[in-house]
Amino acid sequence: MLSRVQYLLLFIVSLFSFSSFSQDKPSFKFGKVSPEDFKQSLPSFDTGAHAIILGDIGFSRIVPNNDGGFGYEFERKIRVYIVDKSGIDAGKFEIPLFSSTSSDMREEVRRFNGVTYNLENGTVVETKLENNQVFTEKVSKNRSDKKFSLPALREGSIFELSYLLKSDYIFQFRDWAFQSEYPTLWSEYEVEIPEYFDYVYLSQGYHSYHLNTTKDVSRTYRIRGGRTSTTSAAGSDVVISGMAKMKRWVMKEIPSLKSESFITTLENYRSKIEFQLSSIRYPNQAPIMVMENWQKVTSDLMKSESFGLAMDKVDGSLEELIKPHVNGITDQTEKAKRIYEYFRDNFTWNGNGGIYTSGNLKNVIKTKTGSVGDINLMLIAALKSFGYTAYPIILGTRSRGYTHELYPLMDRFNYVVCAVLIGETDYLLDASEPDLGFGRLPSRCYNGHARVLMQDPLPISLAADSILERKVTLATLVASPQDVKGSIQTSMGYVSSTYYRGLVREKGEDAVFNSIKTRFGTEYEISNTHIDSLKKKDLPIKITYDFETKNEAADVLYIDPVLDPFSKENPFQSPTRSFPVEMPYRIDETYLLNFEIPEGYKVDEIPKSAKVGLNDGDGYFEYLVSAEPNRIQLRTRVVLAKAYFAPDEYESLREFFGFVINKQAEQIVLKKVAP
Repeated sequence: MLSRVQYLLLFIVSLFSFSSFSQDKPSFKFGKVSPEDFKQSLPSFDTGAHAIILGDIGFSRIVPNNDGGFGYEFERKIRVYIVDKSGIDAGKFEIPLFSSTSSDMREEVRRFNGVTYNLENGTVVETKLENNQVFTEKVSKNRSDKKFSLPALREGSIFELSYLLKSDYIFQFRDWAFQSEYPTLWSEYEVEIPEYFDYVYLSQGYHSYHLNTTKDVSRTYRIRGGRTSTTSAAGSDVVISGMAKMKRWVMKEIPSLKSESFITTLENYRSKIEFQLSSIRYPNQAPIMVMENWQKVTSDLMKSESFGLAMDKVDGSLEELIKPHVNGITDQTEKAKRIYEYFRDNFTWNGNGGIYTSGNLKNVIKTKTGSVGDINLMLIAALKSFGYTAYPIILGTRSRGYTHELYPLMDRFNYVVCAVLIGETDYLLDASEPDLGFGRLPSRCYNGHARVLMQDPLPISLAADSILERKVTLATLVASPQDVKGSIQTSMGYVSSTYYRGLVREKGEDAVFNSIKTRFGTEYEISNTHIDSLKKKDLPIKITYDFETKNEAADVLYIDPVLDPFSKENPFQSPTRSFPVEMPYRIDETYLLNFEIPEGYKVDEIPKSAKVGLNDGDGYFEYLVSAEPNRIQLRTRVVLAKAYFAPDEYESLREFFGFVINKQAEQIVLKKVAP
């Protein structure tokens, strides 16, 4: 079976390969629209499209800038056909532009042009995007967005947009996404990179290239101020000649990127190319290594005022703050647990993620409110002050996308937690979550590769397969011609327990049982409700309640024996799937029923026992029934032995879920015995 990396088609290679350019190009020419162009049919590979990207072409090249160094130019041209009103949003754009407050580095848009074409009485009518229809929004001190919508868009419109962007940020060379929220008939990206810059690229997605070509070209560059040479006079221009690589990628007929159930983030599977600058090698100069290793990243983080140094500044004050809560405790695990609980129960997460502190940690101590970085870095500092070996772990949450084990691409890391070593056992802690127990992390943290920041930075895998969500439900059911009564007791899995604790904390216990009543239906009454172990956060909770519903006197009674089914609907409706199924945990769910047959009735129909397996040991479902004259006992169990299923396993997983849902929906039929 292929690995996850192989399924992602994520590969890292040198930017410099050799081949010849193809002459393939889109079937239209930008700037020329005829009445025939409006006879656009829906693509067979995406018949539900609301808009169609007819062509999207980008070109980036590294060139000298005005400040004695290099930047790059990025040019984009796109043509889109609007299928219906729901596709008009395809004409909305935001172009982020960055600038530095400490240098002259900046980005700006030039040669901006947008035109909408409509067919009116057989004539193509143009409506241009005017300058006063483009707005600039200041997002932060370093970022502004150009925002606009193409004018006169309606069903059947075609629009074209082109612009040239100049940037000084060669470290963030322009990435390219071949796949979007709309189907694309032609997507092309070309880059030109001088030999002085060594890049690696990361290519991902499930769609293969129509073209992937490279060629060498000779170029001459005039550099202002001579930044690239140590021998030139200050302020003089330098002319250097060398080779450049031109690389071209083309994809054709790419379906839209659509969300599916049980997926971390679509960004993991979007067909795209990203660039990372590895080194710079100017003539007559020593190479400049740009892409750092994990040892260097860790060293820099521990010296950062917003990371390691922030912990150093508060550890003494934290020790004095926590001493009253741990006095007299000699057991090392129990003491660590008390320290963790102090931060969990006394500090409120403000909803902000990130691996850095949001400011001065002493202010966080005063306000008792902070980010994930604030709270968990203080926890680490406190544990260290009491003599524990504790380290930060940085990771990317499931909604952020995969982090990279080989390269420290720091923009992918958006969360920091604590690792503490007690004896021979490592405990992972997140004190920003008020409903977690000691040694637990939120399920969103289980996203594969994470990094322990120690002297020799250690890669670890926080895999969803390592979490087992075990649920056991015990149900009793008594039926009569007048009503159906019973009771249910459910021992929840830990992830579900954390969810319900949060729901009770925010809305009260009634919210839990209101959701249960909604699941049963309005004809049911719920009573004698109770939730056990709510305050014992290291333990799963247990939910118990009684239920009752009226029954119309009849000669035949239809009983639903599985009162708490695994699922009421199959989450996998699509017959095919391009992406893997990424569940947040493994599943082991058992349901037990003891059903007393009412006097005067006998069993007319009863579901048959069954057992089915999923693939080769990936899971199973069993449905076991035993019937006596006055009693029926039922046991069902659903087991998924892994959380990650590759696309070629989707069909069997879909069929498995379908079988479970249909089987658990089967009814018991009771027939009145003739007097």
